[in-house]
Amino acid sequence: MMRKFPKAWALLLVLALVAGCNRHKEAPGTPGGGSPEDAVRESLELIRDGKFDMFWQHALPPADFAALKADWPRRNAAEEPINDDDRAKFENGVKRLTEPDAEKKLYADLRPTLVRFDREYKDQMPLLTGVAQSMALTAIEQAKDLTIPQKRQLREAVNVIAPWAQTVAWGDQDKAKQAIGVLVDASRKAHLTTPEALHSMDFNQSMTAYAAMWTGLKGFFNVYGLSLDKTFESISIDTLENTGGTAHVTITYTLLDKPIQTDATLVLLDGRWYDSDLLQSVRNQHVKLNPPPSAPVPAPASTAPAPTADRAAAPVAAAKPH
Repeated sequence: MMRKFPKAWALLLVLALVAGCNRHKEAPGTPGGGSPEDAVRESLELIRDGKFDMFWQHALPPADFAALKADWPRRNAAEEPINDDDRAKFENGVKRLTEPDAEKKLYADLRPTLVRFDREYKDQMPLLTGVAQSMALTAIEQAKDLTIPQKRQLREAVNVIAPWAQTVAWGDQDKAKQAIGVLVDASRKAHLTTPEALHSMDFNQSMTAYAAMWTGLKGFFNVYGLSLDKTFESISIDTLENTGGTAHVTITYTLLDKPIQTDATLVLLDGRWYDSDLLQSVRNQHVKLNPPPSAPVPAPASTAPAPTADRAAAPVAAAKPH
């Protein structure tokens, strides 16, 4: 039921880890950027701030953004039927995170585990972290909806975070209280109830929920000493090539004082710059959700009309710049 959410969050993390710079040349959410650097910077700033509705409005040409919103109920639908066991687990988890005094109740349940962790597992963190690192790298490699640069960047991030995780005081009870408070607050603001309600959210409702969960994720990492805001401040964007309506940019940032670099290809459409991979992905999904009707019986060759290309299905790279 929840299989697609880790992939979605992975994609958000790829973008958010390289967010930074506080200057805005245009109103937030303005479609595209006036330059490749502005297009990338604005997208990353909006994700950094959890303004996911404005992010999509900025990252897509107006027609594609309208199609995304129209498609959202089907994009957000469960990939498979929700069984009774999954529904019960989800509803129980939401209840525990959002009920009155959830913070106190969750901490009371967690405290024995924290004590046992410090006594029995603290010295095994290098081994446990190594296993988690291997699993994460395998999941990244097998992810079919991540580009090669995204996979490379996530692998580098995992290889930086894993050594840090070995040094974190996961058994610290004061930090655990703070982390629980952050997660409880995020869950309440996300307005989660049932799996069906989650998958039936419209575009705006989903963006509000994502913003709450993203804020909670950042807050959780802050409790344990990993400041994503510090990473945001390290951003550097450079255009390597800008020819023929296509631009290639590199994005460099530091995570836990380690430099990481990724790249992106942007395309110029109607005088504005957009991320090519993201735009192509949205258009491909639109075509998948809106398959063309069955082809009619061909007319005689002398009267058959010339075929018309579906705009949404056409490769972004083939689009003519304006």
